[in-house]
Amino acid sequence: AELRAEATHARFANMGELKMEKKGDAELAKITAEIDALKEEAAQPGKLTEVIEKMLAHEKTYRLQADFAATPRFCVAILEVLHRAGDWKGINEHIVLLSKRRAQLKQAVGALVKEAMGYVDVAPDLATKIALIETLGAVTSGKIFVEVEKARLTRQLAKIKEEQGKPEEAAEIMQEVAVETYGALSKREKVFFIEEQVRLCLDKKDFTRAQILSRKINPRSFDEIVKGEKKAALEAARKAGEDVRQMDLDAAAAMSAEEREKERRAKNANVEHAEGYYEATDPTVPPVEQLRLNYHRLMIRFHAHADDYLEMCRCYQNVMACDLVKDDEAARSQAAKRAAWLVVLAATSPMQQDLLHQMSKDPRLADLPLHKQLTKQFTTKEIIHWDTLAEAFASEMAAETELFGGEKGETRREDLRRRVIEHNLLVVGAYYKRVTLARLGELLCLDAAETEKRLSDLVVAKKVSARIDRPGGVVDFNPDSRGADWLLNQWVGKVDKLLDVLDKSNHLIHKEAMAHKVSLE
Repeated sequence: AELRAEATHARFANMGELKMEKKGDAELAKITAEIDALKEEAAQPGKLTEVIEKMLAHEKTYRLQADFAATPRFCVAILEVLHRAGDWKGINEHIVLLSKRRAQLKQAVGALVKEAMGYVDVAPDLATKIALIETLGAVTSGKIFVEVEKARLTRQLAKIKEEQGKPEEAAEIMQEVAVETYGALSKREKVFFIEEQVRLCLDKKDFTRAQILSRKINPRSFDEIVKGEKKAALEAARKAGEDVRQMDLDAAAAMSAEEREKERRAKNANVEHAEGYYEATDPTVPPVEQLRLNYHRLMIRFHAHADDYLEMCRCYQNVMACDLVKDDEAARSQAAKRAAWLVVLAATSPMQQDLLHQMSKDPRLADLPLHKQLTKQFTTKEIIHWDTLAEAFASEMAAETELFGGEKGETRREDLRRRVIEHNLLVVGAYYKRVTLARLGELLCLDAAETEKRLSDLVVAKKVSARIDRPGGVVDFNPDSRGADWLLNQWVGKVDKLLDVLDKSNHLIHKEAMAHKVSLE
């Protein structure tokens, strides 16, 4: 009897659920039919205003009832009717009106914004397009549930301003959005947005802000994005019933308990929109490898402003490691050439020397004999004659217009000459202990004044240990000198040793005095 009662209760419960589901479908069909009828009525001449008023009345009724299904549909229907009538001014007015109505549902605002975003690309003229974007930007401002739309609208408006020849306005518009705080955007779209911010700041010569923005991108995040997209593709294939055995084995491997917990937390942390979880990545966003390449090129532009040749060389090495450049022989060759030039242009330091030796052994320079010879000359302890070097690489320097052309071309040629002199002085310091200024100038192909100046600069920079006897015209190199810090440490060590000896002697004197019962007073 108890089992029969439970079965009967379950049967009626299921019937109740089915009835509710059918009733909900029926109500939804009724609302859809009512909206379609109003749309047909609005198509008649002179009926637009009357139909809009009816729709607003229905929207108010359902909004006050907190109907999450009907309210967004009537909001969208109002925009559709106005769009068919070509009333763009009415669209802007009703977007603001509907979004500011009392107790308006966030689902309705979200549906309203998404529908209106579809009209941006079909606007009849640029002024109408800008007005619609600005209206949507004002509506979405400060609302978390439409932050994705806010970011995309901002990017569209900045693009329009840039095309109008107003990069300063475009940069200011982009900087208004702190996209890194938007949890609903995919990581790839965030990176693209920040890269656009950096690019616009570089275009307007705002290098300080460009540096601040560039630090928001971690270069390792590109690999994380690739891994996440592979995992998402694998999950989609599994849900579709496809064979995933031939796919990436690392992605197909079973996740550990820690990874499952991390994924669960990330899923629970997603910001909910009007319909489900966050939006998919905008199809206009470039692929990950293109974003990686764009990032390193932007950093090259930034470091070029400060003539930080070592960082520029590192960026070009990262460019060569990008998949898009690996498959392009011309791009890879160009990046390798510039990396070779930049490592030579960088000031001498332990880090520069390490990078220089790495470049000289890089197999990618095997197809570039001149540049391989250039790196070999600077890694060999032999004097380089500037005139010979300039003549041998004149055509290569002329071809590198980005490095040796433009406003900074002469400055970089002078920097290259300075690096040759610096290299020669280090070579002379390694082979000579004492040399006259006249002979040193002859080896460096410089006059006495410039020879003394270049040598003094290296001594001040603590790259060479030397003393100049001006009256005698002699330079003394001291390769064994380890600097003032080393001498101070040696002096401190000797003082400590002397004090230890004095303490031990004092102890022995007191010991003998006690043994022989002699007073020391």
